Amino acid sequence: MKYRGFIIAGILLGGVLGQASLRADSGFRKYAGEFMSIDVSARAQAMGGAFSPLSDDVYATFYNPAGLVQIQTTQVAFTHTQQFLASVNYDYLGFTKPLSDDKAIGLSLIRLGVDNVLDSRVAGILDENGILQGIDESQLKNFNSSDYVFFFSLGHRINSKLMWGFNAKLVRRNLAEHHANGLGFDAGLLYSFSNRWKFSAMLRNITTTLIAWDTGEKEFVSPTLRFGSSYLLPLPGLNSYFVPVLDLVVQTQAAPHLTDNALGSDYLGGAIGGEFVIRERLFLRGGYDELQRPNFGIGVRIPHVMVDYSFTSFDQELGNAHRVGLLVDFNK
Repeated sequence: MKYRGFIIAGILLGGVLGQASLRADSGFRKYAGEFMSIDVSARAQAMGGAFSPLSDDVYATFYNPAGLVQIQTTQVAFTHTQQFLASVNYDYLGFTKPLSDDKAIGLSLIRLGVDNVLDSRVAGILDENGILQGIDESQLKNFNSSDYVFFFSLGHRINSKLMWGFNAKLVRRNLAEHHANGLGFDAGLLYSFSNRWKFSAMLRNITTTLIAWDTGEKEFVSPTLRFGSSYLLPLPGLNSYFVPVLDLVVQTQAAPHLTDNALGSDYLGGAIGGEFVIRERLFLRGGYDELQRPNFGIGVRIPHVMVDYSFTSFDQELGNAHRVGLLVDFNK
């Protein structure tokens, strides 16, 4: 069908708008899913997170599972990030394997954790009026806060131009002695207008992801729709090329991380970036994310191995984020 890709994109957009109207009058805890929107790939982060139309490696399990069918070999990847003055650790482990020329599966795990947090809730020394007089150090304890997301991903090629993908994700949150569980779904498509020009649409949390705590409190993660486009520009005589990428993000609730200086409004954001590839060995990257922060990075490919690094500039009080990724390609 000639316009199948545009029809599917329309369905995804309709799902976003439908979910927004469905919850317009319902109460829920907002912004519960911010930990699921952090970039997992050093390559993608270096381009400001503008990556959904590329998604041609194992990290497609996060950015757009439709891209899994572009991978013709088994891949394993690991990414580690320390940020906010090294107090927060963010890790990703991913695996993908082609099942045939038009199908591929992926498994991935994300962990965001703050370990050994000092707990002084029962260590306070109070006087008869309930005023804090000091701390009983013998009552001080440590606890951990951690969030986990496990993805099962499937990618399928419909024809030479159109691909679609699907995620089922399990969420686990731990905070001291309490925990929460959740289940969510994502869907994406990738359409190739030509060998150089690609378009993508990625809908996260299609049905609104519910996260239920053992305390009875419930959190809801709203759908987010991301459109993207990339175009490959060959550099004649250099055996190199440049790929600019643009992502447009549509929120179904006001985004807390966007400011007046960011692209669009509270409901509309975007990211722009690019990748300069030299002889398929050296990769130079840069971009601006949704907060209009500059991001930079570099990648080096050797046989069977890809090593990526990215840098994101935060406010001075929070420190900068350095991300390192390792991808192993078990090609024949």
